[in-house]
Amino acid sequence: MPLGNLINQIKAYVVATDSLRTEEINPLSQQYVSELLVSSTTLSNATYYYPSTAGMAIAGFKDVSFDFYLLGNNAGPTTVTMTIEGTSDDVTPYWHDSITPAGFELVTNATGAASFISPSGAVVSHGILDFDEYNGKLIRVKIVVSAANNCTARIYARRKA
Repeated sequence: MPLGNLINQIKAYVVATDSLRTEEINPLSQQYVSELLVSSTTLSNATYYYPSTAGMAIAGFKDVSFDFYLLGNNAGPTTVTMTIEGTSDDVTPYWHDSITPAGFELVTNATGAASFISPSGAVVSHGILDFDEYNGKLIRVKIVVSAANNCTARIYARRKA
């Protein structure tokens, strides 16, 4: 069989460009998990952990980001404070809340924020906090609401390979 006929039979061969077509079977751009951690307008004076006190596993992923919206109640002096906690110990985890400053806040292009706060009076705190190359086993979001009811928090998480 002549070589030209053999090349034309290869399914990846493109005659117009005289090249072999290749494609990525499982591209990294499609390896992610997006999830809503919380969407509540009734948070009261307490501490909350999302998705739970046990956090969420990062296994199989290297990056994680949080898109957040916080709103304090304008009926009185209230603040909604969000921090990100992480740990590498899944047996008896010691949660480190000092990882929040390592995040890159994509809306303001800033790093180093110890927490994100929505003070009272209907002031909104919104942003996207990104942790590239996060090297822990577990991560969680901690929300602390002080003094009033009906505060709002909406947080989406996205883990990607």
